[in-house]
Amino acid sequence: MAEKTHIALGYLALISGLLFYPFGVIFLWAQTDAIDSYIQNEMRTRKIPGLALAVIKSSVAVKISGYGFANLELDVRATPDTVFELASVTKQFTATAIMALIEDGKIKVNDSITGYLPRSPEQWKAITIRHLLTHTAGLPGLQEGFKALRGDGGRLNLTTAQMFEAATKDSLSFPPGDQWQYSDVGYFLLGMIIEKAGGRKYGDFLTDRFFAPLSMTSTSALDQWAILKNRAAGYTLRDHEVVNIRRVTQVELASYGGVFSSVKDLVKWDNALATAKVVKPSSLEQMWTPVRLNSGGSYLYGFGWQLGEVRGHRMISHAGVTGTEYTRFPDDKLTVIVLTNLGARLSSTKVNAWGLTKGVAGRFIPDLLTE
Repeated sequence: MAEKTHIALGYLALISGLLFYPFGVIFLWAQTDAIDSYIQNEMRTRKIPGLALAVIKSSVAVKISGYGFANLELDVRATPDTVFELASVTKQFTATAIMALIEDGKIKVNDSITGYLPRSPEQWKAITIRHLLTHTAGLPGLQEGFKALRGDGGRLNLTTAQMFEAATKDSLSFPPGDQWQYSDVGYFLLGMIIEKAGGRKYGDFLTDRFFAPLSMTSTSALDQWAILKNRAAGYTLRDHEVVNIRRVTQVELASYGGVFSSVKDLVKWDNALATAKVVKPSSLEQMWTPVRLNSGGSYLYGFGWQLGEVRGHRMISHAGVTGTEYTRFPDDKLTVIVLTNLGARLSSTKVNAWGLTKGVAGRFIPDLLTE
């Protein structure tokens, strides 16, 4: 009850400046209770074992909650401190690291990537850092990337050198800048550029530049050998039943999907973005601008963020295959973060843990879900 009261009063301070106004407290309790009911119903329907939620309104966390189980085998409940594998939500951290290096004058967004990646193939000469950031380099899609590493029985440990060698053998799907094609290979190469220009390992760069200064103590880069406190177990569906997802490969450089974090830490990150503590507002504006294609047309993806609009409300979002989603409605000063441990795998059963951020946002933006 004390936590709910604190959240409610903090929210009222934003909208009215009257911390003693009782009707506002009742309103927010009703609002958060409606969110609880919505999330719990969706978890039952979608068979999501565990979930953590954060809602940030005008830089204040008005709702931080955990639901269900972080670990089914040990009956461990999910809480705001539970650490989830973010998967492709990681791409915003990689893109932000690139922008920080650009601000430092160490790289330029229109530089060819071959200047940072020795032994690059000839076909990469026309690829720029901007192309990698916006998935317009022509590099392979999700099912085709790193093809040389496939078919060997599945390696449990992949070095950066092995992955780079495999990437150099992949074919380009189209000339750089012609089209948009989502590619983990591109964000892997961005990680190599961060290490080259930043002078340290990808995870160390993120920790030194972002995580440690922001006191994001539960956030780290992938290390399957590490003991990670409060880590959620990963699950998927097989024949409509919840089973272990079996994501165990150790990747030395997982800049395309290897950050682990909690909703508590992501609240700190979101506020740091909003207050220019990590990169300048002009850098964020570049990150949140649709990419311009060679044809003169555009695609609704920026630097590490999917862009769009819902019923006139600008939306900046990204999801991860492990069942994570981070959505900002910048004009409404609203962010909703949903982390789950129900991920997708190739199976006969469709897994759907996404779209919940929009459903929660609809409780704060009334016309968002209007039919």
